[in-house]
Amino acid sequence: MDPLTTFSLIFIVTILLLISEIEHKVIVALLAAVLSIYFGVSYNLFTIEEAFQMLDIETLLFIVSSLILFESLSETKFFEFLSTYTIKKLGVKGSTIVYILLILATVFSGIAENTITMIIMTTMTLNFFKPQKINPGITLSVEGILSNVGGLLLPISSIPGLIISIKKNIGVSEFVTISSPLIAVLLAVTILYYKLFYLKEQKNIEKIKSDLKDPWELIPDRSILYKSLIIFIFFLLGVTLSDKLGFSPTYIALFFATVMFLFSGQNPNEILSKISWEVPFFVGGFSIFVGALDKSGLLKIIGDDLEGIVAFNTTLSSFILLLICGLFSSVIANVSVVLILIPVVDEIHKVTGINTHPLYWALIFGSNIGGGLTLFGSIPVLMAVSLAEREGFHITSGFYMKKIGPLVLLQLIISGLYVTLLQLLGIL
Repeated sequence: MDPLTTFSLIFIVTILLLISEIEHKVIVALLAAVLSIYFGVSYNLFTIEEAFQMLDIETLLFIVSSLILFESLSETKFFEFLSTYTIKKLGVKGSTIVYILLILATVFSGIAENTITMIIMTTMTLNFFKPQKINPGITLSVEGILSNVGGLLLPISSIPGLIISIKKNIGVSEFVTISSPLIAVLLAVTILYYKLFYLKEQKNIEKIKSDLKDPWELIPDRSILYKSLIIFIFFLLGVTLSDKLGFSPTYIALFFATVMFLFSGQNPNEILSKISWEVPFFVGGFSIFVGALDKSGLLKIIGDDLEGIVAFNTTLSSFILLLICGLFSSVIANVSVVLILIPVVDEIHKVTGINTHPLYWALIFGSNIGGGLTLFGSIPVLMAVSLAEREGFHITSGFYMKKIGPLVLLQLIISGLYVTLLQLLGIL
C-alpha cells in the first residue's frame, strides 16, 4: 500500500473516532500521532527526529504557561468575587440579572480559560434560577456560546486563536482591534435575540432577585488575590507589548508562570493538578499527525479540492471558509479543525497567491463560534449542560439544536459578513 492510501485511511479513521467520541479525543490524537510516526518513518517520508520537531514546542509551552496563569487567578475566587460584586452593586433583578450574566460570560471568557468561565457562570446561574424553580437550560446554553464569542478577544483566550496567532504571528493588539467590534455586535445581537425569542418561555424570570452575600466573603486570602491579579495583569501587558520588549509571547508566558509560582503564595502542586492537561497532549499529538499528513501529500490534495470552493470568488473566500470551518467545528474538536486547515490555507496560497490573512481570521472566528452549533461541539456548552444535569435540569441535543442552533448560525453569518467587510476595506 502506498503512503497516500495509508495516511488517507488513518485520516478517515481519526476523524470518525473524533466525531463518534468512542474514545477520548486525547487518546485519538496520540494514536494518530503514533501511527503517523510509524508509517512516516517506514515510508521514509521523515526521520524520527523530524517527527518530534512537528510537536511545535513553542505553542505547547505557551498553552501550558497560560493555563497555569489562568488556573492560579481562578483559585483566588477573583471571578466569583467580580461577578457577585457587579450584580450586588447594581442591585438589579429579573431579566436584567440574566442579561448581566450573559455579559459576564462574554467578558470573563476573554481573559480566562472558557472552561473556568463556565464553571463560575453555571454556579451563579443555578443559584439564581433554582430558588424560583426556573429551568436554566436556555440561559446556560447561551452563556456557553457567548463564552465562545468572548474567547475571540485575545490570542490566549482560546486554543484555536492561540495556535493561529503563534503560527502566523498575529499580535495581541491586532486581536483586540479586529475582534472587539465583532464581540460587541454579537453580544448585542444575542441579548436582543434572547429578549425576543427566549424570555417569554422562561416563566417567573422576573422573580429572580440579587440577594447575594458580601462578595468579599468569597475570597479565601486577599493577599494571594492581590499578588495573583497583579502578576496576571503584567502577563497580559507583557504579551501585548512582546514585540517592543524583544521577547516572544511564549517566553513572557513562561516567565510570568514562574513568577506566579514564586510570589503568589499558591501551592504549585494544587495548580498543576487542576489545569487541563488534555489540551497540550491533544494539540501535541494532533500536530504530529497533521505534519505527517502534510509530508504524505494528503493535505495538498485536500487543499486542491478546497481551492475550487474557496478561491472561485476572492471577495467571498473568507466568508466561505468561515462557514466551512464553523460547520466542521460543530462535529469535530475545533483545535483539530484549525490544525488541519492552516496548512490547507497555506497550500491554497501557494497555488493561487490569494491573500491568506483574512482566511486565518475566518479560521479564528469559524472555529470558536461554530462549535456552538451542536451540544457536543462546544466545550463550554457541554460543561454547562453537564453541570446543570447534576442539579436535575436536562437539556437534549434536539432541544439545543432547535432553540440555540439558529442563534449560532446567525452569529456565524454575521462574523462572515464582518470578515468580508474588513477584507473589502483593506483592513485585512
